[in-house]
Amino acid sequence: MKFISRIQNAQKNTLFTNALFLMVSTFAVGASGFVFWVLITRGYEATAVGLATTLLSLSGLVSLLGLAGFDATFIRFLPGSARKNDYTNSGFAIVAFFSAGLAICVATALPFISPNLAILSGDWAFVAFVFFTVVSSLNVLVGAVFLAYKQAKYILIISAVMGGAKILMPLLIAPGNALTIFVIAGVAQLAGLVCGLIWMRRKFDYAFSVLFDMRVLRVARKFSFSMYASSILNLLPPTILPLLVVHLMGPANAAYYYMALTIAAALYTIAYASMQSVFAEGSHNEVAIRAHVIKALKMVAILLFPAALLTALLANFLLSWFGHEYAQQAAPLLQLFALGAVPVAVYSAMGAIFKVTKNLAGIVCMNTVYAAVILSAAYWLTPSFGLAAIGVAWIVGNIAACIVGALFLVNSNKRA
Repeated sequence: MKFISRIQNAQKNTLFTNALFLMVSTFAVGASGFVFWVLITRGYEATAVGLATTLLSLSGLVSLLGLAGFDATFIRFLPGSARKNDYTNSGFAIVAFFSAGLAICVATALPFISPNLAILSGDWAFVAFVFFTVVSSLNVLVGAVFLAYKQAKYILIISAVMGGAKILMPLLIAPGNALTIFVIAGVAQLAGLVCGLIWMRRKFDYAFSVLFDMRVLRVARKFSFSMYASSILNLLPPTILPLLVVHLMGPANAAYYYMALTIAAALYTIAYASMQSVFAEGSHNEVAIRAHVIKALKMVAILLFPAALLTALLANFLLSWFGHEYAQQAAPLLQLFALGAVPVAVYSAMGAIFKVTKNLAGIVCMNTVYAAVILSAAYWLTPSFGLAAIGVAWIVGNIAACIVGALFLVNSNKRA
């Protein structure tokens, strides 16, 4: 009876249920991504895979930069908005316009910056890069809407649709070049976006409009700008590192790096999902943020630490699914990523606290240290120590960011 009672109480706890749905949805994306890359790496040469992963990383960076901080702004301010539909459409319009502009600039410049990315010089490739980058931005924003309403179960539905499409298409489409891989991943994103908009209309009476009203966004503009700066800093390491690897060690090593990061990202989901749920709960009730963080950290400790240890022990086996060369080249990197799970969890917890309490200086400074330490350490160490240097830089950068974040928390507590 006590066990049944605990299950019933857990189901009523939106912090737990939303975190669980976010974890499962991200694991679904990770699992489908794992199968997707197994299919891709067995049908394409490592050079094509390396170029494709670089394109996907760049598109991911541009799409998240194109959010302009509205994903966090939606979660923080949409629950209290009296004009939710106008707020949502205004955010969608600005993000679509901004991400398209950034994507056009990047797609234009890349063939001149790196000869390896001359594939974007073609008209079809150019349009595909811009279009799917915008789709990716809007997909993230749709997820933020569901989380703002504390309805993360619909994010799971969207993830399942995306994952199914991502696995099915490599089986139906004959192997081509790096652009083929990029388009397959983009079409899966498009399927998820369409599904998300349909569910928004059914569950929240959402009505699409191309018009936007800046008045409904002014209240959050300072927060949006700070979140935008923070997002840029947060995304720089995982997105620029593939470019660094391509530049210093060639496209094949970029593929090895990407597969290790893909597995590690699934591991980190436990921390990210838990703290995103804390952010959503705190946006509805800021006073209870301390209790929310403690509950989330307990959940993270139970789930993340054993998973990190298991990942480190099974690194060779997990990477061998992509091919023998992936296990041989990337296993030490994956083991270091797994060891970095603890500082990643602490870093995520501090980020959630700063966003709920609107400690904008704290989150921007913490992310500045995070990006600067990881990228500088990776740049200087990689030529001498290879891919393993990326893992060392990752751990050191997260620890340094946690130290800076702790200083801001102590200072804010003294003021309180």
